[in-house]
Formats: sequence, C-alpha cells, structure tokens
Amino acid sequence: MLWGVGIIIGLVLGLTGAGGSVFAVPLLIWIVGLEPSQAIGISLGVVAIAALFGVITRLRSGEIQWLPALVYATLGSIVAPVGQWLNQRIDDQWLMAGFGFLVLIIALRLWLQASRSPQETRAVRASVSAGKDDAGAVCRMINNQPFRIGLPCAAGMSGGAILTGILSGLFGVGGGFIIVPTLLFLTRISIRQAVATSLVVISAVGISGFSSFLLGGGNPGTGILLQVAAGSIVGMTAGVFCSRFLSGPVLQKVFAVMMLAIGGITVYTQVL
Repeated sequence: MLWGVGIIIGLVLGLTGAGGSVFAVPLLIWIVGLEPSQAIGISLGVVAIAALFGVITRLRSGEIQWLPALVYATLGSIVAPVGQWLNQRIDDQWLMAGFGFLVLIIALRLWLQASRSPQETRAVRASVSAGKDDAGAVCRMINNQPFRIGLPCAAGMSGGAILTGILSGLFGVGGGFIIVPTLLFLTRISIRQAVATSLVVISAVGISGFSSFLLGGGNPGTGILLQVAAGSIVGMTAGVFCSRFLSGPVLQKVFAVMMLAIGGITVYTQVL
C-alpha cells in the first residue's frame, strides 16, 4: 500500500514534471489514515528524496541552471519553516480546505497549459533540449553566459522563491508548479531547463520543511516515510522511461482531471 502511494507520486512527477506531490497528502490521509499535519510533514520528506534522485540523474545533462537554482533554494529553504509554523497553528479542517483549493488551482493550470501550450507538456523530467529565444527576459542569459542580474530579476526570483517556500512548508507540496512558470517568465530558458532547475529547488525546500517538521516535534513515521520514498523513486524511474512514449497534452489533461477530483473531494468534505 505504502509503496503504491509512493509509486503514484513518483510516476506523476516523472511524467508531467509537476503535480506529483499534491497526490501525496490526500493519499496518505485517505489510504494510510494519517493526520493532516503528519501527512504534510511526511510528504515534504518524500518530495525532497524524489527530487534529489531526479537531480542526481540530471547532473550530467547540463540543463540545471545553478544561479537561479541557488536563489530559489536559499530563499525557499529559509521561509519553508514559516509555512511549517503556520501549519501547526491552523485547524486541520481549514488546512485541508486550503490544500484542496490549491490542488484545484494547480489542476486548472495544468489543463490550460495542455490546451494553450501543448509543446510544453512534452518537456518532462527525462527530456533534453536546447534553450529558446531569451529576448525580453528580465534575467536574460546572453549566449549561454551568466544571467543578467538586476532589480527586476532579483525581485521576481525572490517573490517566486518565498511563495514556493511558504506553500511547501504549509501544504507539503514541492512547488514545481510555481518554480517552472516563474523561471520561464523571468529567464526564457527552455521548459526542460526550468524543470531540471526546479528539481534542485524542490529538494532543498523539501529538506528544509521536513527538518522544521522534525524540530517541531512532528512524528516522521520512519517506516512510512522510507516505503513511500522508495516507491516514489521507482515511480519516477518508470515515469522517466514512459515519458518517451506517453507524455503530451492528453496525458496532462488526464492528470488534471484526477487532480480536480481530489481537490473537489477535499474541499467538499472540509467545507460543505
């Protein structure tokens, strides 16, 4: 059962490049029977491990953009404990209602992306490609040289990193759905470079949030954590392989519908 939960998380993460972590919390609550706060804490650990595995497999690809990764990872890791602090002080009912609304927002974004920019849905964790035209980007790279850093660039990256860290600590999500689009907007790097860079950030922010969870007296459920994490690695490996054949707008819309169902059920049970 626990391995199955992990496989689902890793498979979605590997196939779509985002969204896998939002399955973790409801599955850990509904199937495993954990309390929301514990499920969110364990989700952070699982997401961090899966993302770190993805980073290791991508080190030689040359796609990871280390400067934006460092900015996002540093700021996101600093504020992730703030999200965990809020998590401990919000009633479980409202916490899960907020989580449900977040899942609905992510699902809507995935659906719209698949409809409006279907080419971006083919860029998953396993893919490799060159960058695209960077004209107009506030953090523009010139001929693959270091990023041009200025106030607009620093402000944009800082805002995205802070939002990523708070939401990760609060809801146990990885934040790829924030990191990837903001990197694309700010830097005009390729979708595949943005996805690869997001893995570094997700792993760092997840480790920070999970550490805060432990320091706050949270129960890590070591056996649960390890089994789900192991399953997520298996799932991501399978997703990396299957993405060569299955990735695309139709697949992403299927996952968006699944997430709409999870978000809708969560909101309904907590609010209505």
